[in-house]
Amino acid sequence: GTSHFGSTHFDLCRRVRGINTLLHAFCIRPIAAAHRLPPADSGAMHHVAFETECEAKPGDDTVVVTGSDALAGSWNPQNSKIVLEPSGVVAGGGRRWAASISIPAGTALEFKFVVLGRSGSRWEDRIPNRKMSPLRSAVKYTGKFNEVGKTEKTARNPSPAGQKQQKVLAQQAPPPEAQPVAPPPPKEEDLGPEALRHVKAVKKREQFRTEIAQGDAGAKKAKEESNAGAAVELASYERLCSHRASLEGLQAELEAQATSRQETAAEHRAAAKC
Repeated sequence: GTSHFGSTHFDLCRRVRGINTLLHAFCIRPIAAAHRLPPADSGAMHHVAFETECEAKPGDDTVVVTGSDALAGSWNPQNSKIVLEPSGVVAGGGRRWAASISIPAGTALEFKFVVLGRSGSRWEDRIPNRKMSPLRSAVKYTGKFNEVGKTEKTARNPSPAGQKQQKVLAQQAPPPEAQPVAPPPPKEEDLGPEALRHVKAVKKREQFRTEIAQGDAGAKKAKEESNAGAAVELASYERLCSHRASLEGLQAELEAQATSRQETAAEHRAAAKC
């Protein structure tokens, strides 16, 4: 009985070790290989873009990324090398700030946006630390100040070979086509009678348009100059009208006096005859 139990226990342990070997070979090892990150000193770099919206005034304030990496100042915003620049105005009076930097592959980063002003620094105090997973590709991080943001993958970084190929292709590109040059206008002596009449009519039309434009400009200027003396002329006209009314009243009075004298003389002559 003891020998049977020992052999059974030995067979069970052997089967368990075989199952563990199979799991490690077909499951654990492939998963670990798929998630293995390149070492930080491998030389691979990834492009990382940061973008935020906050109320900061260019010239007076500076917006930086500060965090757990030396590039981000090791949580000292004054030492951060990730300095954002203003990139536009957003609704509500705020501004958009952005920066981009190359960070070694495999770098994991905890960070926050900080506004450095003349009166001190303003930290994000309503959210936990922002986190960026270990880098395996180019990414862009966007988030409003004091609000949770997000990380998005962007276009892959071109390899050195790809950059060299793009440079060679740019050098081999054909030069841009020259723009066609308009031929010079024909001389009048080379034109036929019909074409010559057309050219003269066009010139005459342009001359009329120029003269009309000059006349309109002169009339406008004369009107502006005349407006300056309009008040004086109006006062003179009112004074003349007043003089004319006085003259007409005086004329009527003189005529009435003459009529009265004539009537008086007639009465005297009639009385003398009697």
